[in-house]
Formats: sequence, C-alpha cells, structure tokens
Amino acid sequence: MRYPLDELIDKRSIIQLKIERVEDEEDVARLRRERSDYTAAIEEYISEEKCKASEVQQWHNKLYEANGKTWDLEVNIRKGQLGEMSLEEIGKTAIEIRESNGLRVRVKSEIVAATGIGYKDIKINHASKKTYE
Repeated sequence: MRYPLDELIDKRSIIQLKIERVEDEEDVARLRRERSDYTAAIEEYISEEKCKASEVQQWHNKLYEANGKTWDLEVNIRKGQLGEMSLEEIGKTAIEIRESNGLRVRVKSEIVAATGIGYKDIKINHASKKTYE
C-alpha cells in the first residue's frame, strides 16, 4: 500500500519542525534524509498530476503551523508537570492543543477531499469534532 499524501505532508511538516528544533547535528542529518524521502514520495503525486506543487506547499504550511503550535503547547504542559503552571493554565492549554489538532485533522481531510487519496478522519463523540467541521 502506498502512503497517503495527507500523511506524507503531515510527517514532512513534523520532520521540518524537528530539524529546526533539534540541536544534535547527527540527528539533524538523519532528519534531513528522512525529509528528503518524504519530499520524493510527495513529488511522485505531483508528477502523476494528483495535485499541484502550489497546493502541496499550502497544505504543508498549514500543517507546519498547526503541528508547531501543538508542539509549543505541549512544551507548556510539560512545564506544568514541573509545577510552573496552575491547573487552570494546564486545562486551558489542553483545550488549545485539542483545537490545534482539530485544525490539523481539518487540513488532512482537505487534502483527502481535494485529491481523493487517503482516508478522511472520522471522529465520533470526540471533543475536537467541532473544531475541524
């Protein structure tokens, strides 16, 4: 089975964030190779005219932003575990994480709808459902 386009773009955006935030040069080199593999797989979809490069870039930017926000919010949660945040702040941050993930799910569903490739994420009785509808 071929890896769905929405997953490839999502993974590549996460790898890009890691490249920018990881300090170990060996890890960065490995991550760059991984990003290159994801990019090559994405380019196959473009060459097959399943999508346009400009669309991929827009989707990547949206997922990069959503994943970056989630990552930053999760850092705040970890701070709370160290006693640097009140329970109220932790709760608000958890809600923001849910909303950020809802945006991520919405973008991935947009990719699936636009290309017909992959599977739409279906949430049932889930708190983030309203966020991505």
